[in-house]
Formats: sequence, structure tokens, C-alpha cells
Amino acid sequence: MKKAITLQYLTTLSKARKKTRQTDPSINGLVWRISEKGTVSAAYRLGASETRKDTVKVFRANMQLNSTAFTEVRKKAMELELRVIEGKSPFEDQEQVVEAPRYTIGQYYVIFRKDRPVELSVRHRKKKRKRSVGRDISAITWLFSREIEGGTATQPRLFSDLFIDDDRVPSYLDRIIAQTTLSGVGLGNMEKGLVILKQLYQNARRNKVIEDNTLEDFHWTKPPSKRAKDIPLDALSLITTECRKYARGEGNYKNRKWNRLGLMFEFKMLMGNRVNEASNLRKDWIDFSTNTITMPEDDTKSVREYRFAFPSDVAELLKRSPAWDEPHNQLVFGINNKACGSYDKEWHLILDGTGVMGDVGILEQKKKRIQRRGQDVTEINAEIAELKLSRYRGHDTRHAFATDQMRSAVTNGLVMSERDESDVLKQIGKGLQHSDIKTTKHYVRPDDEIQRQMVANRQKALNQVLGSTE
Repeated sequence: MKKAITLQYLTTLSKARKKTRQTDPSINGLVWRISEKGTVSAAYRLGASETRKDTVKVFRANMQLNSTAFTEVRKKAMELELRVIEGKSPFEDQEQVVEAPRYTIGQYYVIFRKDRPVELSVRHRKKKRKRSVGRDISAITWLFSREIEGGTATQPRLFSDLFIDDDRVPSYLDRIIAQTTLSGVGLGNMEKGLVILKQLYQNARRNKVIEDNTLEDFHWTKPPSKRAKDIPLDALSLITTECRKYARGEGNYKNRKWNRLGLMFEFKMLMGNRVNEASNLRKDWIDFSTNTITMPEDDTKSVREYRFAFPSDVAELLKRSPAWDEPHNQLVFGINNKACGSYDKEWHLILDGTGVMGDVGILEQKKKRIQRRGQDVTEINAEIAELKLSRYRGHDTRHAFATDQMRSAVTNGLVMSERDESDVLKQIGKGLQHSDIKTTKHYVRPDDEIQRQMVANRQKALNQVLGSTE
């Protein structure tokens, strides 16, 4: 005969975190369940009969492992068993659930994933792209795997192990954010993961799983990237010249497959677009009669339709693309309806041609010679990666666009106060597809000259006011 299940035995199973179901032989109908997270729950199962299917009544879920709760569960199960022996229905005049389930953050995320379409607008839900869904899952997995105090050396306690109604969740988030900001690794995952976590808490509050949303007023803004930098006008001039040589296939760029990327990079520098928006630009989005580009909501990061106006010089640049002579190809800068997947490599090739900030091509040739000799290339790979990190990125053209717009406004005396600066940032943000001026402010990299001119503008305005009062 099997022995009755003890509290010590349940504790051992819970710590092992092995999903199992145990029938208690001492009380007919009592079933113990251990989840993969180590959570213990109890149920009373009424045996099947010819006229009735199995009936399961959960009267205590996610119980705390202590002697009081353990005793209460067994006492309740014995009462139900006695009612069955006496021929009575064990479930008459009694509530189905004695205690509401208590979830950890990781457990409730499984429920939230099934219920999440409620969190998204109809438009966003329909247009949600697979890559975006993949990034969301990657970000929340990263956040859930952060270690917090209270674990052991062999089995650390993770953020996902916290109960969703734990008041310490905001303080643990503050600690994770501080560690992430200090290391500089995982800032993107932290930002996106926090957005999803706040949606999860809103869902839990609406479903009455928690009484109060402890993250309702929790806000955090990702610090500006340390890699991001402005591109000076003289460097932009050199890059533009090199882009035009690349597009024409001159010199070292002769017979390269992706020469049309030279046009794309110049277009991107002039318009401030994101790389994906420029590389996936379609012919039918462009209206040369009004010199405008209309990007559908499906193809923008913000999932909103955007309309860009461009001058005649940009129109001529777009018309120079070979794609207009390719009826089957709908991408302005693509080939056979496919965008270039190695634009980063082509960008560094153009930077090599400018003769500034080092030469990746020379290091790549050195790497090939080392490989032919059968030697280790770890050191040369690190040198190449370090050089690429120190150079201007293709995305830095957006920073240069925003900075030039601010420089122009300051030079023309349009910025004399913080309010003026906010108004200018709003206008710049429209071109960059930003909904928040804080994001746009991160893109503007004011140099000393811009800051001096801003102070001079304010001093000039103050002198005018003082002069009028005298």
C-alpha cells in the first residue's frame, strides 16, 4: 500500500520543478499537482460512473507550502470524501474555488500571450509583422531571464519567478535598469521588454488577477546611444562625392552589382530616412507630379502612413536609378524586387574611398592573407570590428539630418528659448517619423557652434526687450 503524501515530499517535488501529478492514497479523490515552475495545487476528483463523467473541483490552487495550508487541504478533502461515503453530492452548497490562483510573472505571460490581441488596436494587430513579433519575444525573454536576489548558486532566482502581485517588482526593475545602463548591453531589450511587461500588468488588472497595477506610473527612457554621432558637413561632402562615384561605377567601383546603393545612400542623407525605408522604397509610392513619397502604414516602423515632400534635385536623383528601366522590378534601389542584404558592407566600402577614419578594405585583405597561411584570425577580426564601431554608421545620417535642421533654425534666429527649441524639434520629428520630441532630441547632436549661436540668439532677444522697455 502506498504511503500518504507528506508536506516534505511535496516540498521536494516543488524544488525539483518537475511537472507531476500525484494521487493521495490516504484520501480517495485527492490529487496533488506540481507545475514546471514548482507551483503546488490541489484538486478533488469525483470518480466516474456510468451516468456521469469525471468531475474535477479545484478548491485550492497555487497553495503556499506550509503546514497550515497542507492541513487545510487534507481536511477539506476528507470532508468531501465523507460526503461521498454517505451518498451525498460533495459539491452541493459549497463554492467551487476557495482561493483565487496566484501567478508568477512567467506563468501569467503564457495567459497574456493568448489574450494579447485585446491589448493591441485592430490596425496594429492586423499589421504586426513576423519580425516585430520575434523581437518582442526575444526582448521579454531577455527581461525574464534577469537574475534577482534570493536564489542559490546552482539555481538562481529569475525575474519571471516573482509573483505578479509582488510589491517589490518596481524596485527589482529599477535594479535591472541600473545594471543594464551601467553595462550598456541590452538597452533595446530593456526598453521593448518594459513596454510588453506594462501591457501584461494592464491585462492582469483588467482580468482582476491583481488589485492594483504597480507599474501604472513606472516610466523609463532609454539613454541616447553612445555610438550615435553627428557627421560634419565636410565629411558629408566627401561621402556624397564618393556615393556619386559608386553610383556611376567609376574607378574601384566598376562592375559592382549594387552600384545603385550609391544613389540610395545619397537619398538617405538628403531625406533622413531609415535604411529599411530607403532600401524598400517602391516606384508606385513616388509621385513626380507633386514630388512626394507616400509610404503605406505596413512599411513604416510606426505603422502609420507617412508622406514626404522632396525638392527637384532629389527627384533627379531618384530618376537616375536603373530600376526605372526594369519593368519587372518595383524597388527603386533593389534588384529583381529584392533589397540589398549587405548594405553595411557597401557603406564601409564607400567610407574606405573617402580616405578618412581608417580603411576596412586593407584589414580585410590582411585577414585573407592570414587565412591562406592557416593562422588564427581572432585578433584581426577584433581589429576590424573595433574600426567599424569607431566609424560613422549608415544610421548616423539621420542624426546628421536632424542636427543640420536644428543648425539651420538656430542660424536663422528661430531658436531663442526652450519653447522655440521644442517647436523646432516637433517639425524635425515629423520628417523623422517621431511621435515624441524626446526621441528627436536624442538625434540632434549640437556642437559648440550651435550652442554658442543659441546663447547669442537669446541674448539678442533679451537686449531687444530691454531696449524697448527703456
